[in-house]
Amino acid sequence: MAGEAISSSILLIGAAVGAAFLIAAILPAIFSAGDTFGTVAHSADEKMKTDFRIVNTFASDTSIKVWMKNVGATRVSIYDIQKSDVYYGTITSIERYSYGLGGAAAKNFNYALGDAVDNGYWDIGETLEITITGLTIATTDTLSFTFATPNSIRRSVSFSRPT
Repeated sequence: MAGEAISSSILLIGAAVGAAFLIAAILPAIFSAGDTFGTVAHSADEKMKTDFRIVNTFASDTSIKVWMKNVGATRVSIYDIQKSDVYYGTITSIERYSYGLGGAAAKNFNYALGDAVDNGYWDIGETLEITITGLTIATTDTLSFTFATPNSIRRSVSFSRPT
Protein backbone atom coordinates (compact mmCIF):
# COMPACT_ATOMS: atom_id res chain seq x y z
CA MET A 1 0.00 0.00 0.00
CA ALA A 2 2.79 2.42 0.93
CA GLY A 3 4.63 1.48 -2.28
CA GLU A 4 1.57 2.26 -4.38
CA ALA A 5 1.16 5.64 -2.66
CA ILE A 6 4.80 6.52 -3.31
CA SER A 7 4.53 5.41 -6.96
CA SER A 8 1.32 7.42 -7.43
CA SER A 9 2.94 10.48 -5.80
CA ILE A 10 6.00 10.24 -8.05
CA LEU A 11 3.78 9.92 -11.16
CA LEU A 12 1.62 12.85 -10.01
CA ILE A 13 4.68 15.06 -9.38
CA GLY A 14 6.15 14.05 -12.78
CA ALA A 15 2.87 14.90 -14.52
CA ALA A 16 2.74 18.31 -12.79
CA VAL A 17 6.36 19.11 -13.73
CA GLY A 18 5.73 17.98 -17.33
CA ALA A 19 2.61 20.16 -17.54
CA ALA A 20 4.58 23.15 -16.20
CA PHE A 21 7.29 22.68 -18.85
CA LEU A 22 4.64 22.32 -21.56
CA ILE A 23 2.86 25.51 -20.46
CA ALA A 24 6.18 27.38 -20.26
CA ALA A 25 6.94 26.34 -23.85
CA ILE A 26 3.49 27.02 -25.36
CA LEU A 27 2.45 30.31 -23.71
CA PRO A 28 5.22 32.46 -25.26
CA ALA A 29 4.29 31.12 -28.70
CA ILE A 30 0.63 32.00 -28.11
CA PHE A 31 1.52 35.53 -26.95
CA SER A 32 3.87 36.15 -29.89
CA ALA A 33 1.18 34.95 -32.33
CA GLY A 34 -1.21 37.45 -30.75
CA ASP A 35 1.37 40.23 -31.17
CA THR A 36 1.84 39.26 -34.82
CA PHE A 37 -1.90 39.43 -35.51
CA GLY A 38 -2.08 42.82 -33.77
CA THR A 39 0.81 44.18 -35.83
CA VAL A 40 -0.71 42.94 -39.09
CA ALA A 41 -4.10 44.43 -38.20
CA HIS A 42 -2.51 47.81 -37.33
CA SER A 43 -0.52 47.81 -40.58
CA ALA A 44 -3.62 47.02 -42.65
CA ASP A 45 -5.60 49.73 -40.85
CA GLU A 46 -2.85 52.31 -41.47
CA LYS A 47 -2.67 51.34 -45.15
CA MET A 48 -6.44 51.68 -45.58
CA LYS A 49 -6.43 55.17 -44.04
CA THR A 50 -3.50 56.51 -46.11
CA ASP A 51 -4.43 58.13 -49.42
CA PHE A 52 -3.18 61.02 -51.53
CA ARG A 53 -3.72 62.41 -55.01
CA ILE A 54 -1.34 64.04 -57.48
CA VAL A 55 -3.00 67.38 -58.22
CA ASN A 56 -0.48 69.18 -60.45
CA THR A 57 2.88 68.81 -62.20
CA PHE A 58 5.43 71.16 -63.73
CA ALA A 59 8.65 70.55 -65.64
CA SER A 60 11.27 73.09 -66.68
CA ASP A 61 14.43 72.33 -68.61
CA THR A 62 16.31 71.49 -65.35
CA SER A 63 13.74 70.48 -62.70
CA ILE A 64 10.32 69.04 -61.96
CA LYS A 65 7.75 69.83 -59.31
CA VAL A 66 4.82 67.62 -58.35
CA TRP A 67 2.07 68.66 -55.93
CA MET A 68 0.09 66.06 -54.00
CA LYS A 69 -2.89 66.43 -51.66
CA ASN A 70 -3.43 64.23 -48.58
CA VAL A 71 -7.01 62.99 -49.04
CA GLY A 72 -6.77 60.06 -46.65
CA ALA A 73 -8.23 59.59 -43.19
CA THR A 74 -4.87 59.93 -41.41
CA ARG A 75 -1.92 62.28 -41.37
CA VAL A 76 1.48 61.18 -42.65
CA SER A 77 4.66 61.74 -40.62
CA ILE A 78 7.46 63.74 -42.24
CA TYR A 79 9.69 60.76 -41.43
CA ASP A 80 7.46 58.60 -43.65
CA ILE A 81 7.75 61.22 -46.40
CA GLN A 82 11.53 61.12 -46.03
CA LYS A 83 11.50 57.29 -46.24
CA SER A 84 9.29 57.36 -49.35
CA ASP A 85 10.56 56.49 -52.81
CA VAL A 86 10.25 58.65 -55.90
CA TYR A 87 10.60 57.03 -59.32
CA TYR A 88 11.22 59.54 -62.11
CA GLY A 89 12.38 59.46 -65.69
CA THR A 90 11.30 59.16 -69.26
CA ILE A 91 9.26 56.29 -70.58
CA THR A 92 12.47 54.44 -71.54
CA SER A 93 14.56 55.16 -68.42
CA ILE A 94 13.25 55.34 -64.83
CA GLU A 95 15.47 56.06 -61.79
CA ARG A 96 14.78 55.80 -58.05
CA TYR A 97 15.24 58.98 -56.02
CA SER A 98 15.43 59.15 -52.23
CA TYR A 99 15.00 62.11 -49.89
CA GLY A 100 17.94 64.48 -49.50
CA LEU A 101 19.79 67.40 -50.97
CA GLY A 102 22.17 67.16 -53.88
CA GLY A 103 20.16 67.25 -57.08
CA ALA A 104 19.97 64.70 -59.86
CA ALA A 105 23.58 63.52 -59.64
CA ALA A 106 22.84 62.26 -56.13
CA LYS A 107 19.40 60.94 -57.21
CA ASN A 108 17.64 62.90 -54.45
CA PHE A 109 14.31 64.68 -54.09
CA ASN A 110 13.31 67.44 -51.71
CA TYR A 111 9.86 68.31 -50.35
CA ALA A 112 7.95 71.21 -48.84
CA LEU A 113 4.62 71.34 -47.05
CA GLY A 114 3.39 74.61 -48.54
CA ASP A 115 0.27 75.33 -46.51
CA ALA A 116 1.28 73.45 -43.39
CA VAL A 117 1.79 74.42 -39.82
CA ASP A 118 5.17 72.93 -38.89
CA ASN A 119 3.85 70.08 -36.72
CA GLY A 120 5.92 67.28 -38.26
CA TYR A 121 3.02 65.82 -40.26
CA TRP A 122 1.46 66.00 -43.72
CA ASP A 123 -2.03 66.62 -42.37
CA ILE A 124 -5.31 65.76 -44.07
CA GLY A 125 -6.05 68.36 -46.75
CA GLU A 126 -2.50 69.72 -46.93
CA THR A 127 -0.45 69.89 -50.13
CA LEU A 128 2.99 68.31 -50.41
CA GLU A 129 5.39 69.64 -53.06
CA ILE A 130 8.11 67.29 -54.36
CA THR A 131 11.05 68.84 -56.25
CA ILE A 132 13.87 67.21 -58.22
CA THR A 133 16.56 69.53 -59.59
CA GLY A 134 19.67 69.22 -61.74
CA LEU A 135 17.88 67.48 -64.60
CA THR A 136 18.09 67.82 -68.37
CA ILE A 137 14.58 67.67 -69.83
CA ALA A 138 13.78 67.97 -73.53
CA THR A 139 10.42 69.36 -74.63
CA THR A 140 9.77 66.12 -76.51
CA ASP A 141 10.22 63.90 -73.41
CA THR A 142 7.23 62.18 -71.84
CA LEU A 143 8.04 62.16 -68.12
CA SER A 144 6.93 59.57 -65.59
CA PHE A 145 6.67 60.22 -61.82
CA THR A 146 5.69 57.78 -59.06
CA PHE A 147 5.57 58.51 -55.31
CA ALA A 148 5.49 55.45 -53.02
CA THR A 149 5.07 55.67 -49.24
CA PRO A 150 6.75 53.18 -46.87
CA ASN A 151 3.42 51.35 -46.41
CA SER A 152 3.32 50.80 -50.22
CA ILE A 153 0.64 53.32 -51.17
CA ARG A 154 1.69 54.80 -54.52
CA ARG A 155 0.45 57.23 -57.12
CA SER A 156 1.81 57.81 -60.63
CA VAL A 157 1.47 60.42 -63.33
CA SER A 158 2.87 61.01 -66.82
CA PHE A 159 3.41 64.55 -68.07
CA SER A 160 5.63 66.63 -70.34
CA ARG A 161 7.54 69.88 -70.28
CA PRO A 162 5.65 72.83 -71.75
CA THR A 163 7.13 74.25 -74.94
